[in-house]
Amino acid sequence: MIAKALRPMLIFCLGLCSGSLVAANHFNVLLYHHVSDTTPPSTTISVKGFQEHMQYLKDNDFQVLALGDAIGAIQSGEPLPDRSVVITFDDAYRSIHTNALPILKAHDFPFTVFVATDPIDQKFPQMMTWDMLRDLQQHQGTLANHTKDHAYLVRHQPRDGKWVSETLANIEHAQQRLETELGIKHKWLAYPYGEYHTPLKQALAQAGYLGFGQHSGGIHAGSDFLALPRFPAAGIYSNLNTLKVKLNSRPMPVTYENLSDPVLTQDAEPPILTVTLTETLPKSIRNQLACFVLGERLMPTWKDERTFVITSNQALPKGRSRYNCTAPALAGGYYWMSLQWLVW
Repeated sequence: MIAKALRPMLIFCLGLCSGSLVAANHFNVLLYHHVSDTTPPSTTISVKGFQEHMQYLKDNDFQVLALGDAIGAIQSGEPLPDRSVVITFDDAYRSIHTNALPILKAHDFPFTVFVATDPIDQKFPQMMTWDMLRDLQQHQGTLANHTKDHAYLVRHQPRDGKWVSETLANIEHAQQRLETELGIKHKWLAYPYGEYHTPLKQALAQAGYLGFGQHSGGIHAGSDFLALPRFPAAGIYSNLNTLKVKLNSRPMPVTYENLSDPVLTQDAEPPILTVTLTETLPKSIRNQLACFVLGERLMPTWKDERTFVITSNQALPKGRSRYNCTAPALAGGYYWMSLQWLVW
């Protein structure tokens, strides 16, 4: 019988390890794919649904920012407006140009599209053309990297030095095509399927990239800039009532320490997540902090007044899983954090 792998353990420090728990400077990112009434439901929001999302942002005084402006403010410590939000799309589907762009133009909203370049070069009919992408740039659209071919980046064996260099070459090929066709200089990568692991993050850091995932939560100065969260807003996540809670949430101000690799073997026990707060929350709020794993609401085990531990009651299935944790925020709304795991 194969012995169980050691349980991965993650330790977080909430806040800056001193001072207030409230994240003073943050923004949330929305993630879309198709905007259509005919494409696969799992990654689609209807045209009407997208219009309702954008109208909600306008009617409720959200400040829709360009991704570069929002990231630049966080990195430089400049204040952001309250209710700052960024709109992103993955894959460069043609419906973004046909259906989403007129709505975005009507609201004067900037946005970012992460582009896998091979489908554009190969003229896939469901994808935009280079000319369409250039048209987006004329209407506050920013383009960024989604790899050459939208491959699963980490579901390969062996994941050795050769694999890392080949994967980075894939990403750099896409970056060069974006620069050649669109003049793109910034190095922002949205991981296909939101999947990443530590060797890939390390290679991207050395190459000067920022990385974006598909796990939920807001962005602040303590975020992992090689695995930045975004709130999925299509498919089962397109319901406006639940999206309102996410849009009005705050990132748990987490600095990442002692992170284990998010890719687990199938014989690994559920990972243990340890979170330490920088100040003691009122007991009434601590008692409401909850985490959600595989559809199950789990109450954490408090080690002391500032530290709690959470783990799944069941083995994580093959594929992607997340630990999502929320707590009432002192300034209103909710703190939100999410960690993604890949069992492979």
